[in-house]
Amino acid sequence: MLGIEIHIPEMDFEGQYLAEILQYVILGVSGLIGFIYGYLCESFQQTFHVVAVGSMLASMVVIPPWPLYRKNPLPFHKVRKTPSAAVPSSGKSKSVKSSKKKN
Repeated sequence: MLGIEIHIPEMDFEGQYLAEILQYVILGVSGLIGFIYGYLCESFQQTFHVVAVGSMLASMVVIPPWPLYRKNPLPFHKVRKTPSAAVPSSGKSKSVKSSKKKN
């Protein structure tokens, strides 16, 4: 696109697991605090506000690929250049025998 390449770093599997745990903890704690605060204030609106702030906080912590989530990258194999004759076929053999019975 217009000659501009943007590289967005990706999370590894350990980072995804950590992000999932953090999301559950932040949403659970904000839900519990919101429920207690709303109960004490006798206002569902206060409960909603506390849970909404907790949801925004969880989104800001979990969605961006922070360096915290990229500590264990996967070791990828290097690309090997092979001659075009040695490229494996798509799984179908060229000499397929017919399954029809000859009478």
